[in-house]
Amino acid sequence: MDAGASLQALPFRVAIIGAGFSGLAAAVALRKQGIDFEIFEDAEGIGGTWWKNRYPGAEVDLESIIYSFSYARHDWTRTHATWDELQRYLEGVADSWQITPHVHLKERVHSAQWSQVDGGYRLVTSGEIDHGIFQGLISAVGFLNMPIVPPFATADHQFPGTVCHTANWPDGLTMNNRSVAVVGTGSSAVQIVEAAVATARDVTIYQLEPNWLLPKLSRPLTDEERIGNRHWLSYWRRRGAMYWDYDRRQDRTQHARLDGRAHQRRRVTSLQFLHESLADRPDLIPLVTPDFPFEGRRTVVSDTYYPSLKDPKVTLIPRGVTGLTPTGVQDASGEIRAFDIVVLATGFDAANYLSNLEVIGRDGADLHQRWAQEPEAFYGMMVPDFPNFFMMYGPNTNAIPLVSFYQTQATFMAKVLARVRRKGFTSVEVKPSAFRRFNDRLQKQLAKTVWAQTQSYFKAGTGKVVTQWPFSATRYILGTKVVRRFALDYRR
Repeated sequence: MDAGASLQALPFRVAIIGAGFSGLAAAVALRKQGIDFEIFEDAEGIGGTWWKNRYPGAEVDLESIIYSFSYARHDWTRTHATWDELQRYLEGVADSWQITPHVHLKERVHSAQWSQVDGGYRLVTSGEIDHGIFQGLISAVGFLNMPIVPPFATADHQFPGTVCHTANWPDGLTMNNRSVAVVGTGSSAVQIVEAAVATARDVTIYQLEPNWLLPKLSRPLTDEERIGNRHWLSYWRRRGAMYWDYDRRQDRTQHARLDGRAHQRRRVTSLQFLHESLADRPDLIPLVTPDFPFEGRRTVVSDTYYPSLKDPKVTLIPRGVTGLTPTGVQDASGEIRAFDIVVLATGFDAANYLSNLEVIGRDGADLHQRWAQEPEAFYGMMVPDFPNFFMMYGPNTNAIPLVSFYQTQATFMAKVLARVRRKGFTSVEVKPSAFRRFNDRLQKQLAKTVWAQTQSYFKAGTGKVVTQWPFSATRYILGTKVVRRFALDYRR
């Protein structure tokens, strides 16, 4: 029996790393193709972002009806779902598609190495169990999964209170009648501020830089709206309207170019929202007006942040934190204030893709060495010399609506792997020429955007924009359908 026949005799299995939104999307797509899979999740439950981010006030920034799978409708209770409703939704999807029995919880994957002899990947996991060979490997570790903890909080300190990051909220921690410091003013910060204002004794916000804000329009759904969403036609009409609104906004990157109509219109809306919200507190306006281009960083959406700033119990400090002392928090001016709780809403190391995972491909190629701190991939999913390896939500695929991207990527991966199995190939990878052309065109378009002009987590340390997709979702979806036919190299 030759080597090719031996490899074909092996069971065809795929390893998925991560059991969040994108990991479940990959599992469902593989299930539809009849491909066996196992999911490895380092947390104690299914949900990814929505298992880990349990801080008070945590909810999604997109409308629930579009931030969900097209094949798994749900009776949402709010326009924008809270973390716990999203958690239950994902658990329900996993159960309904018989995915749960395939999930290995509390088992982190440290490394994956391609074996040419075995025709697959062998994993090294925290469980130290030999799971055998996987013919395919899908990384679904997420985009915002590596919290940034500032040096002052990682160094030895004698602060007597509680210090925590929003991504690691301690079970049972309450802000009731406590003095709370919030470090940061991004998306998680504005949510934690709202929750703190409702229950804390006082709230102090440490702002290194202000962010652009737009109203979120978040609210409970009415009974009539929920009844309408249960009807498939009404549901699809609303979902479709949201999709096309986002698609038009992102067409030709007009939302992220200074000359884009969508960009200019939304900037005016943001400034009007700021000035109208703080008309009775003009002293706050210069403190919260950004000096970088609109959309240059992630635009924050919140209905409550500006009103919270006017609450008598809230203090805004327009300076960063430099240290934690036995008596409190020290800011850049040297002033020290005492608190019971310090909440680090300091974001994530988003541009450092797969930072906790070592991937070794053909002939010992190391993914992180190949990237050299500038992550790039073909449609965010594939890299030359890494056979049968795919990434969900990989480099340059951060765009809206997210779940549409997840489903598109999952379908692409599952169909490619199904062809590998059906045709008796041993591997598939992207052609280097297609990879290079794609990324060159991408960077040419990204250079026209405000993302290229602004320092943010969208960029690698070298200054290259490595997270953003500069076109519409429809262009991405259609592109993935076309490139399957000419950009991939199938090998026996």
